Amino acid sequence: MRRLAIAVFAILVFVAAFDRLYLLYAHKFFDTTGRSQWIWAQHQISRNIPVAFFATRDFNLPANRRFTRIKIAVDPEYTLYFNDVLIGGRRVRKEPTLDVYDVSKLARDQGNRIVIAARSANGVGGVLASIDVTDEYKNIVPTGSDWKIVRAWHEDLLVRDAPQWVTAPMLIGRPPVGRWNFLSPQPGAFATPLQKVVQARSVFRLKTAIPEVRDVSGVPVVVPQPIAATVYDFGFTRGHAQLTTTYDNRVARAVRVRFANDRSELQSVEGPIDEFVFAAGETAITDPEARSFRYVMVYGGQATVSVAQ
Repeated sequence: MRRLAIAVFAILVFVAAFDRLYLLYAHKFFDTTGRSQWIWAQHQISRNIPVAFFATRDFNLPANRRFTRIKIAVDPEYTLYFNDVLIGGRRVRKEPTLDVYDVSKLARDQGNRIVIAARSANGVGGVLASIDVTDEYKNIVPTGSDWKIVRAWHEDLLVRDAPQWVTAPMLIGRPPVGRWNFLSPQPGAFATPLQKVVQARSVFRLKTAIPEVRDVSGVPVVVPQPIAATVYDFGFTRGHAQLTTTYDNRVARAVRVRFANDRSELQSVEGPIDEFVFAAGETAITDPEARSFRYVMVYGGQATVSVAQ
């Protein structure tokens, strides 16, 4: 009995210590993002289809602010605009982090607007954001029910919403929730000004294959699926791939792309394949990630490619 009592006591001490530690970190993260909630477009996650949309909010700021810092975390990909200016963006490779952008020079007392383009090839994701204006006055404009979800791109989206495309956000919850734990703030990488757009030196078609998961007697098996592709040869370069499509885009559409430095990689089924998701109404998107490559291969020929530098 004595050993049992000691074991029970030890478990209670461990649980109490864990609970106290959890509350400590939870309070610390509340200081970081306040009442911000993870939000997403109203969507049936189990459908496993591409989703792209724009989370927007119009707001005023206090005149006595010392700075204006946007804090943002989006999984799996985002592009951030503030007052009609491209601020930055990122693709999440591992764990999402809380990117911090100081936009003090663009902020004004009245009529500010934030637009977050969010994209997910399988429809799963989350958007979290808030704004700090002093060291004490933090986490204003938190993501939540006051934000809007715009399901389609239109020409003046960066300055106003189109009412016919606006829906309420799906509220996922405050951190930590789901697969998102406590996030660590880090400086966001600002987008560099566009200097030039480079066109491919040559374009050619080829037949290749893409990995496809099939159910064989209840066992998922990866098999190569033959597919035609269009390859854009830029020579060895670095920049942001720009994709343009002329396909019917009344709904979100994913385009599969492979970046390569050697031509032999284009025929291989192995290797990373990226998916770029166009929102309804979008005809052009830019990869938020700067890469070094020679070839860009578009499976199915669903988009043309140039490079922004």
